[in-house]
Amino acid sequence: MRDTELIRAKEEAIYAVYKRGLEEGRFRSFREAGAWVCRQPAPRYFIDSRTASLLIGKIHSQQFLMGLHPSSRRLVIHLEGKYRKYLHDHPKSTLSRERVMELLVDEPAPEFFISPEGARRIIRKAVKRVREKWEQ
Repeated sequence: MRDTELIRAKEEAIYAVYKRGLEEGRFRSFREAGAWVCRQPAPRYFIDSRTASLLIGKIHSQQFLMGLHPSSRRLVIHLEGKYRKYLHDHPKSTLSRERVMELLVDEPAPEFFISPEGARRIIRKAVKRVREKWEQ
């Protein structure tokens, strides 16, 4: 997926989880909503496989992941663990790291790897978009 498609898919998935939580009464405030949403399972890892591959390469060459948000750093470290497990489980694999990452990023993720503030910002944007559609 292209970066813009990933961003849009992530926003839609976060909004869908927010709506589900709202319907189920999972939170009492918008602040709680952001914290709840970011901890929910995500349908995939919202990172480009090439970017993930490059960042994992940095980890393997013992370079510091400069400029990454702590949530993004957790995501990359988590994917690096999944990559190591894949290599352990498939010792004869001839797939490139990027190809393996293509497989891994499409799997369901245990969380959104986003901060509560980031989740709230995305939800506000989605709510605004929905309201604008209703007003037309």
